Amino acid sequence: MRIVVIGAGAIGSLYGGLLGQGKADVCLIDQWEKHVDAINARGLTIMSDTDKLTVHPVAKNTAESCAPADLVIICVKSTDTEMAAILAEPLMKPQTKVLTLQNGMGNAEKLAEVLGAERIVVGTTLMGAVLLDKGLVMHGDIKTTQIASWAGGDEENLTEIVKVFKRSGLPTTIENNVNSLLWSKLAIHVGLNTVTALTGATNKEFLALPEAIRLARMIVAEVVAVATAADIPLLYPNCAQEMMAYAEAMKEYNSPMLQDILHKHKTEVSVLSCAVVKEGRKHGIPTPVNEAVALAINTIEDLFAKTMPK
Repeated sequence: MRIVVIGAGAIGSLYGGLLGQGKADVCLIDQWEKHVDAINARGLTIMSDTDKLTVHPVAKNTAESCAPADLVIICVKSTDTEMAAILAEPLMKPQTKVLTLQNGMGNAEKLAEVLGAERIVVGTTLMGAVLLDKGLVMHGDIKTTQIASWAGGDEENLTEIVKVFKRSGLPTTIENNVNSLLWSKLAIHVGLNTVTALTGATNKEFLALPEAIRLARMIVAEVVAVATAADIPLLYPNCAQEMMAYAEAMKEYNSPMLQDILHKHKTEVSVLSCAVVKEGRKHGIPTPVNEAVALAINTIEDLFAKTMPK
């Protein structure tokens, strides 16, 4: 299987590297030129607390330099989804599938508008990773990837993706309810991301701050309430507990949203807390905590925009 990964950040590099190790033909696309050059010169090193390996996928700065693919994996931030869809267009073959492993809500819809709903596969995982340096990614642990067809059906193609992933050491399962995948992942990530972004706490500091944990649990509780009202079954019996386990696994690092705040970048709050608020209004479920943290983070982003050089 020929695979192209658009967005070779932490998760994109981790998946691309492991899939290349599993004998798939992998091309990584990323705008960070030094990262691309390092991978092509010395390979991509993948580390955990117990393991270290170096793999040698091809890395490029543009999609035009990659051949059409059987599977395109989208790992960019949600703010770059439209751009990723345009980059993916020349990579399409008649049967090409597009797997989004992004955070938040709305990414599949944006990809489907450009590439076609029948191509889109939604994937989620609680696997965490951090790009430590160019050509070097660190992950907490290998966890299960769950995938579902955006348009429904497509069992044969999903099964082939599962085979390739498993051969690469990535345990993968097929889920029937795509909304269950999306809302379950949202429930795990929204509390930790927004609270650490607002407080400046690292994941380790978050775990030692009872009031921060209480706030995150309140955020998660609203997600669960909205999902319940929308008749979306969640994959985890206790989403707050899963959030805490994820924070523990990634305790040596900053959350993605805190990293954005520290670098004065636009965050993904619009596809996290804002999505909870929007869906809550549809079902008559109050979401005051998510609305408050979204307003606070949007204010921080507005201040960044005013202070950044023109």
